Amino acid sequence: MPLRILSLDTATDRVSVALLEGDEIKAELRMTSFENRSARLLPSIAYLLRDAGWTLKDLGLIAAGTGPGSFTGIRVGMATALGLAQALSVPFAGISCLDALALAAALPAGRLGVAMDARRAQVYYAEYQVQGRRLRQVRKPSMLTPQELARSLRPAGLYMAGDGALLYRRELAIRTGGWPRLLQPDLFLAASVGRLAAMRKRSWHTGPFLQAKPTYIRPPDALRGERRKS
Repeated sequence: MPLRILSLDTATDRVSVALLEGDEIKAELRMTSFENRSARLLPSIAYLLRDAGWTLKDLGLIAAGTGPGSFTGIRVGMATALGLAQALSVPFAGISCLDALALAAALPAGRLGVAMDARRAQVYYAEYQVQGRRLRQVRKPSMLTPQELARSLRPAGLYMAGDGALLYRRELAIRTGGWPRLLQPDLFLAASVGRLAAMRKRSWHTGPFLQAKPTYIRPPDALRGERRKS
C-alpha cells in the first residue's frame, strides 16, 4: 500500500493541509486567511481525514513546512505535526518552504531561483539546480532587498518562482522572452512539502522526544530587541 502522508504548511498566509497517498493528493484544504491557526488547524485535519475516509491510524508520515515565514505560523504548524507524529509513533519530516516551492515550480531541468515575500520590502531567496524532481541547492537561503538580490543574480538561463518574484518582477528585471524568466507555481505548499518528505527518508525523525529546527532567516523581533539592548 502506498505511504499515507499528512502534510501541512502554516508558514505564510497561504495555509494548506493535504493528505497524500504516495504521490497522489487524496484531500486538500486551502485557506488564505487563517489568523487563529492554533484553534483551527486540528479541526481542519479532522475534516480532511473524514473527507478521505481515513483515520489517524492510517497515517505513516507527518510532514510540515519549516519556513521561512511567520514565526507564529511556523511554530503552530511544526508543534502540531510533531505532536501528532509522536502520539501516533510515526515519522516526522520538516521541509523548507523554499525547497517545496522549488519542487512546485515543476521545472524539468535548469537553474531556478525561489524568491518568497519576506515583508518589509525584503525577500527570502535560495537558488537550485533542478534535474527532474532532484533539487540541488546552489545558493543558500538569505534575506535581501529586491535591489540587493537583483545585483547579485546571474540572469542568463535563470528561471524564477515565488510570490517575491511576482511582487518585485520589475525590480528583478524579470521579462518575457529574456532572462530571468518567471514561472508561476502553486503557492499553496502542503502537497509539495509532503512529496518532498516522502522522497527524503533521511530527513525522517522518530522516537519519544521528537524535535525539528525551524527555518528562521530573519531573527524574531524579540531576539533583535535583546541584541539592541546588549
